[in-house]
Amino acid sequence: MIYYVSHWDWVLLRSRSDIVNNLKNKYKIVGVTPLKNNAEILEKSYDSLIDWKLKRENLIDLFGIYNLNKIIKNIDSNDILHIFTLKSLIYFLLTFQHNTKRPKVICSITGLGFLFSNSKISSVLRMCIKPVIKRKINKYVDVLIFQNEDNKNQFLEFSDYRNNVYLIEGSGLKTDNLSLKTTFNKKLKIIYIGRLLKEKGIKEYLKIASSFKDTGNLEFYVAGDIDPGNKSSLNNEELRLLKNQINYLGNINIKTELLNYDILISPSYHEGFSRVVLESAYVGLYCIVNDIPGTRNLIDVLNCGTLVKENKIEDYIKIIKKIDEEIRTLDYSSIRSKIDESYSVMAISKKFDEIYSIYV
Repeated sequence: MIYYVSHWDWVLLRSRSDIVNNLKNKYKIVGVTPLKNNAEILEKSYDSLIDWKLKRENLIDLFGIYNLNKIIKNIDSNDILHIFTLKSLIYFLLTFQHNTKRPKVICSITGLGFLFSNSKISSVLRMCIKPVIKRKINKYVDVLIFQNEDNKNQFLEFSDYRNNVYLIEGSGLKTDNLSLKTTFNKKLKIIYIGRLLKEKGIKEYLKIASSFKDTGNLEFYVAGDIDPGNKSSLNNEELRLLKNQINYLGNINIKTELLNYDILISPSYHEGFSRVVLESAYVGLYCIVNDIPGTRNLIDVLNCGTLVKENKIEDYIKIIKKIDEEIRTLDYSSIRSKIDESYSVMAISKKFDEIYSIYV
């Protein structure tokens, strides 16, 4: 039995449910997550679900730690606990760990996120949580999986982790129904896709868009929503103001709507391995993204767009002004082949299977 554990049900839905479907003939996989919005969808993929009662909007939910500890006590030593996200790992390390029949524990760190940001709150949190991580991680975690080399090096130095480490780029992209766009709009459509978080660069994107407000040949869009459980999220008032200054779409259907746009802008400050860049590149959008660990290798390998050093707004503007010719020169057939080979659900499932087979 393998238990997929996350503090947020969305994490077990995106990509992981596709991986579960890919591996279900070989493994029985149980989802452990707060069952709020996506329980009915998750039930279609996972063999069963366990409701981890947790208030995700809390910085740390003590009751959630207690509830996770109760769940772990019922997991057998022959089973695998596969934890997703750094925050979920921290919750796991904060449990009481009195289970004598300890399962094998694998953790996929899908990005370092808020904890390793430059804010004062995150700095204090790192200082508080570091002793706990260093004391317990080598004892209770058998495998760490990272999505990029920089995150791996930074976290290993921070945690002094000495057990097994793997690098698996991406969470797995299901490419079956992603069609390649065949034409570009005469009036180019530029889009931001993702949660409306400051650390994802939504503020920078709005500044970029506002600098073209008097330009008639470009249209700017935002697709995504606020995330009340995240300290970096825009609030309701900021969302109201955003709707008045740009074309706001809410959440879009990637399979059917993404190909209507021409350029993705991703000014994110933190990414494990950017899924939205993968999706956009596969569909045929030109990608202009911040030069960070979670996007750098992706842009270089796929040759699907341009990196912006230090997230400079003026550089985004310069690139956009001369973009019309560049977007038509990319080899989208080659891009799709590379994604299918290295970053698809099939590719990531195979890598997970290789790790699971060691411990089952």
